[in-house]
Amino acid sequence: MRAIAQVAAFAAVLALLLSSPKASLAVGEENPYPPGGIGYDLSWPQCDDTLGALSFDFAIVGVTGGRAFTQNPCLSALFRWASSAPTAPSLYMNLNYAAGSTAANGLRGPMGECRRGDKACQAYNYGYNAAEYALAYAASQGASAQVWWLDIETTNTWSKRTELNALVIQGAIDYLQEQGRTVGIYSTRRQWSIIAGDFSPGLPIWVAGAGDLRSAQARCADPTYWFAGGMPWLVQFPLNGYGGDYTCHTG
Repeated sequence: MRAIAQVAAFAAVLALLLSSPKASLAVGEENPYPPGGIGYDLSWPQCDDTLGALSFDFAIVGVTGGRAFTQNPCLSALFRWASSAPTAPSLYMNLNYAAGSTAANGLRGPMGECRRGDKACQAYNYGYNAAEYALAYAASQGASAQVWWLDIETTNTWSKRTELNALVIQGAIDYLQEQGRTVGIYSTRRQWSIIAGDFSPGLPIWVAGAGDLRSAQARCADPTYWFAGGMPWLVQFPLNGYGGDYTCHTG
């Protein structure tokens, strides 16, 4: 009964978040990346690449292997490379709905032991536990960062029910914030709408999809590309065959 009551209480909180497009959990946080800075984001697809020749102001390294509860096998090496930049490295993790071989990771967690049909309970636990798993794996590889990004893309598996996807995302946000981390969201306006609907956690955003540096700079100031009720800290664009990132400073 206690677990059921917890789920009901959380559902009420989520309803408030969904109805508040200007929710702001990131008040007081400042963009930690250098103004006008250019960096890279790298992960497991770059494990065999030689990166020494690249010049960059900052770097963001993927912890997971493309999905929740997976591992980037070269996280340690990439993090050491990223640490050579003037700005401390950030980390990101992939997230998806509680489905497939890892779905059982949502059966138990901060919302208690979920009943088989309680998808809301399972979704929140799954996101929370996925973030816990990613943080623990990063620590085991000597990778520690203040800023963590949640990679939210339609190429991963998501429920048709956006409210359940929002619970997965909220669970991950809550765990990382409980550990004192600054949390941001990587996505596009279209993908976020498809996955999470009107959910607006009000966190910093990292906008994907720009075609070049000039386009990236423009999207920093164009709210039509923003999502999740957040302000842009970064915009991604192609750079030297990798994911490049431009720092926004919108005031």
